[in-house]
Amino acid sequence: MENTMHDLYEDKVRPYLDFIDTLRALGVDQELPLPTIVVIGDQSSGKSSVIEALSGVSLPRGGGLMTRCPLELILEHVSKDEWKGEITYKNYEKKLKDPSEVEREIKTAQDTLAGKNNEISTERITLKIESRTAPDLTLIDLPGIARIAVGNQSHDIEKTIKTLINSYIRKAETINLVVIPCNTDITTAEALQMAREVDPSGERTLAVLTKPDLIDKGAEEQVTKLLRNEVVYLQKGYSIVRCRGQQDIDDRMSLSEALKQEIEFFKSHKHFRRLLDEKQASVPSLAARLTSELVHKIKKSLSTIESQLQSKAEETNQELASMAEAPLDDSGKKTLLSRKIREFCNDIIALASGDFSQVFVSDLKLFPFIRECFEKWHSYLEQQESDLETSEEFRNKAEDYVESSRGRQLPGFLHYGVFESTAKRLIMKLEKLALSMQKEISDKVKSMLTKLAYEHFFGLPNLLKETKVIIDKIRQIQEVEAEQMIKTLFRMESMIYTQDATYSYRLELMENTKEGAMQIRNKGPMSRKSEVSLLTTHLKIYYKIASNRLADLVPMAIKYYQIQESTAKLQGEMLSILQKRDQVEELVEEEETAAEKRRNAMERRERLNKACLALIKF
Repeated sequence: MENTMHDLYEDKVRPYLDFIDTLRALGVDQELPLPTIVVIGDQSSGKSSVIEALSGVSLPRGGGLMTRCPLELILEHVSKDEWKGEITYKNYEKKLKDPSEVEREIKTAQDTLAGKNNEISTERITLKIESRTAPDLTLIDLPGIARIAVGNQSHDIEKTIKTLINSYIRKAETINLVVIPCNTDITTAEALQMAREVDPSGERTLAVLTKPDLIDKGAEEQVTKLLRNEVVYLQKGYSIVRCRGQQDIDDRMSLSEALKQEIEFFKSHKHFRRLLDEKQASVPSLAARLTSELVHKIKKSLSTIESQLQSKAEETNQELASMAEAPLDDSGKKTLLSRKIREFCNDIIALASGDFSQVFVSDLKLFPFIRECFEKWHSYLEQQESDLETSEEFRNKAEDYVESSRGRQLPGFLHYGVFESTAKRLIMKLEKLALSMQKEISDKVKSMLTKLAYEHFFGLPNLLKETKVIIDKIRQIQEVEAEQMIKTLFRMESMIYTQDATYSYRLELMENTKEGAMQIRNKGPMSRKSEVSLLTTHLKIYYKIASNRLADLVPMAIKYYQIQESTAKLQGEMLSILQKRDQVEELVEEEETAAEKRRNAMERRERLNKACLALIKF
């Protein structure tokens, strides 16, 4: 029966823990957060005693700060009566045959990673233990919060430790196990305050109370209230344990004997005995609770882990695709230069044609930006037309202009020169906006072409520099040509011309409206107000014709010179680089850090690929 229960437990629990341990061993936690239990507490809170009780091995002890590096503890329950251990950090790995080796090896590891002056290191030590008495559990022990530097420690040791702790506990995937002595005021426990700052609701924080044998007489009821979640509420609540004290260690009490005495302590304690039945007291109950919480967290996170792994793998592949390979010989250098430039040219063409199927082009979205600019231009033209009828300021100016322009003609006659000069002023006001729009689009095109160059020529600084010079040169040329074309369009519009049939058609449309007929066919003597209304009507008709032309011609000029011509010239200039055979070696020369970046990216890709394979097998 015991074997059957154990096998069932192994099927339900161990695979989840092994899967996350595998990802962490691969270094995947450098890329994305993994479900983890971290143990935090103030210095001398009993944190090391709890870890010892859970793991069944002794850890470094003594005065001052004893945990100086994150210690990842992988505990695996095995049915056979054989103890195995393994410690790894950086490039060091050692098999352990006896629990007595653990304390010495951890001390050596901490001295190697953090030095011998009680300093702190973020480098992680991994200790794996297989034992019949070990629970199935993985957790990370962090340095205890120290407030005062001792010996040769840095003066900001407290800040350093808190920064390290916060880097773990702030992650949503982390379960925070906060260790608090029963004989202190829990409301002042700094570790709990830090946990509540990153987890206000307490949905991923579990507190474990230690040293219940040191509670002052009469204070038991206050601790009981705390355990009932009535003092500081945590969604996951509290547990209580009694581990070896310093006197027990001095008396060489074994960890197995300490577990027996813990059970006897709770059984005989009138305030805490019921907690054993409720699985809220003792180290074994804590271990079972932590394992359950961790497996539950892993199950909830699996879909997120899968999507994040795939996303990170795609990002890494794109990053490597953007990097140049390291060419070995002259032929390889020429091939590399030719391929990089042709790939860049293909994306230039895709950018100009609006083909967003290309990898790098898909994020640039040049045409949506240009379309938005042109829509604003069209809206402004329509608004100006509307203002001819509704703007009181325009009517007042038109009335003054009519009066000041009247020469020898009698009232009631509208001079063509008044209409022509007014129409010209209205149209020429649009030139400044058109030039501003083309400058904005020119800047955008240059920005996107430069970004494409960075994507394609990452790690090849000389080729990138040469490309940027070409882009700047073409931008200046095309900006001048586009500006000249727009100015030419407005000089043409200053002639005030349209086909008679076109104007007559528009005039007829206006006459068919009631208001337009009254304005155009007024047979009585015209007042100054009537003259202004008639002028407004003719201006509106002509402005509609002119603005319709400009609504298309200005955008067409900008697209032609800033996109079509710019990309065509850039493509030609880039292909001409291939003819500079004496510069090939210089153009494909790597920057100093390129090889390192490529190596790191390749290692990251390998980690992620192995992680994806582990997920498939899982």
